[in-house]
Amino acid sequence: PLNPMKSEEFTQQLVQFTGVEQAINTNKKLDQLIQINSGNQINGLVSFIGNTVDVTSDQLALADGAATITYDLNSTAANATISIVDQTGRTLPAETSAGKHRIEWDGLSATGAQLPDGIYNFSIAAVDASDATVPVVAGTEGRVTGVEVLDDGVHLNLGPLSVPASSVVAVHEANAGS
Repeated sequence: PLNPMKSEEFTQQLVQFTGVEQAINTNKKLDQLIQINSGNQINGLVSFIGNTVDVTSDQLALADGAATITYDLNSTAANATISIVDQTGRTLPAETSAGKHRIEWDGLSATGAQLPDGIYNFSIAAVDASDATVPVVAGTEGRVTGVEVLDDGVHLNLGPLSVPASSVVAVHEANAGS
């Protein structure tokens, strides 16, 4: 209290201090709830480990010289292409019919050189007969190797690729032989 002899000011300042203390305690409780929620999400997602998931993403993991690109066209396109953006210069033809599609990338650059395993960015462009953009939902698939909590939430690891758990659109049972 700045002026403890004046009871009115003293009371107001005590009320303010109490409000600040309650706000601090509320923030601590919210942090605890967030940790509990993250723990619950991890517990639920651990069962994904070893299974294959489809995720929305503009990145993919090239592993053992191969990667899978998935995409969904809202309507039929006249032309569609997939571009591997990272210094590869590689462009792949894409199916143009409406619906879900899956393309295997062999990990080769535009010059035919095998690229090293790692994470690569890609984009998909599709246009209709009048050159209007056709909406595309791009993604990839991969085997879940881990689950972790990062600053922006719970993520699944698909080998070296980390994707938000919220980007998962499908989960497939692992093959019996893998």
